[in-house]
Amino acid sequence: MRNTEFGFGDTGQQVAPHRPRRILLLARGGAIDGSQRQVGYLVRELDRTRYEPVVLLDRPGPTTDFLRRFDVEPEVLPLRAWRSFPTGLFRHVDARRLCRLAERRGVDLVHASDMWKAGYMHFVARHVGIPSVLHIRGPVAPRDIRKHRVARSSAVIAIAERYRLDLLASGVSPLSVEVIDDAVDTDSFRPALAGREFLKERYGANGRVLVGLVGRIEPFKRVLEFLEVIAPLARDPRSSATYLVIGRAKDEDYYQAVQDSVKRLGLAESVILTGHCGEIPQALSALDILVTMSGGSVMFEAMACAKCVLSVRLDERPSVHTRHDETAWCVTTDSPEPATEALARLIDDEPLRLRLGQAAREWVACHLSPAGMAEKTRAVYDRLL
Repeated sequence: MRNTEFGFGDTGQQVAPHRPRRILLLARGGAIDGSQRQVGYLVRELDRTRYEPVVLLDRPGPTTDFLRRFDVEPEVLPLRAWRSFPTGLFRHVDARRLCRLAERRGVDLVHASDMWKAGYMHFVARHVGIPSVLHIRGPVAPRDIRKHRVARSSAVIAIAERYRLDLLASGVSPLSVEVIDDAVDTDSFRPALAGREFLKERYGANGRVLVGLVGRIEPFKRVLEFLEVIAPLARDPRSSATYLVIGRAKDEDYYQAVQDSVKRLGLAESVILTGHCGEIPQALSALDILVTMSGGSVMFEAMACAKCVLSVRLDERPSVHTRHDETAWCVTTDSPEPATEALARLIDDEPLRLRLGQAAREWVACHLSPAGMAEKTRAVYDRLL
């Protein structure tokens, strides 16, 4: 078998000793966001007697040191955007380097941690002759599913049932799709990790209630819609809340639109744009309410901190883990008014916030452990190998 080292048994015959199967994980480098944390949880929890992770980051940064904490030394290799111009002109140079790395390390399977690495994943799988696993971490349109050739993957992991349904509707085989939720480390994300003084000292947040939207500032996170939701409350002279948008600007034009909207809506005195925050667990622990307009693992991280989550969705497909009036407060709307009313209620009702936060913490601890996520992922590897 390829990449097998041999020894000799008692009879003198050559035998193949057991060695862990090597998994090439294609992941984003740079700052530590949700997807990078998920890769860290996976490599930490994998049974190293069976699977050896070989992690490839597309750029250096804090994620490199984060993964080293789990006894993994990441490789760093530029993987320029597969379908973008003009960087896509160099993709085959990067892809061939990646293939040489895969052959040198003797990998048995390639796993792309998000859809934007699909092109490189397919290239390696085809040229090295190994199975592939593609992770889908967000909404996928039929055009994107076709463009990234998702159906070519040996297996697809979707982090939510609604994403699985989108894949099936676009023709991806139901036999190849598994739903595996993102995990939360409840030791890292926990109640009382940091008091409200953290946000007060860091950003000057001094409201009686601290409300936050956490994530990269880009259209997908719907920051502009969040500002429309909070505007009537923030302008009310009786309001005692401070609103924080915690995250770095990924889209500069969109960030400028957010700044312009803050001024236009008269929110300069009550809204704080923090920029990049490297201490997300502390920030979530210091909030009273997390508002999410797009879902994502940050909901579960806030729930692990026993914080009240207000989930505002355009569709009627909330996460199975944000259960209305049980583990979160959920609103389905395409206009700001219902979300504004829900947020006003949560701001005024501290017992409700505390009840939801406590139930959310218990739910996450029971259903979203890193060990459980790694075990389900290992089962996918087992099936393919």
